Amino acid sequence: MKKAMMILCAALAALGFWGCYQDVINYTNYNTAIYIQTTTNGAYTRAQDVDTYAFNADTTEWTVASWEDAQARIITHKTSGKKRNDPDAFGSFNFSDEYQSSILLESPLSMIVMVCPEHQIYAYRNYELPENLEKVDTKFYITTWRQSHNSAGWRVVNEFYTPPQQ
Repeated sequence: MKKAMMILCAALAALGFWGCYQDVINYTNYNTAIYIQTTTNGAYTRAQDVDTYAFNADTTEWTVASWEDAQARIITHKTSGKKRNDPDAFGSFNFSDEYQSSILLESPLSMIVMVCPEHQIYAYRNYELPENLEKVDTKFYITTWRQSHNSAGWRVVNEFYTPPQQ
């Protein structure tokens, strides 16, 4: 009985050590299906073209200061005013894919920025890299008929919003 218990303990210890040597995935393919709604009760349609990029930065310290900066891939430090125009990751866009936008994230914390030139809207968010999650498939809904707002973790900025005429 004692010998069987020792063998069992040794086997469990070996399994524990084996788990320590498995590969750890330290990246995520962040894939987004992007939909746009242009009128209050209108249908959502798939975005035609979106530019996606990411900085190794935190949105509590950094922001996208303007539409022009969003297009030029520039972020601004909220306190110092320092600007960065060197994204750490660039996304790809393929309209025919289910998730049209895809970006490879490898930083523990990323500031993802999406820019929709057709509707002059941009959005940004923090993304904390999970361990061992090879890909994330998500959906993002942009409403062009609203002023700037927060949506599902994103800060959506619509600088060209004009309220409806009464």
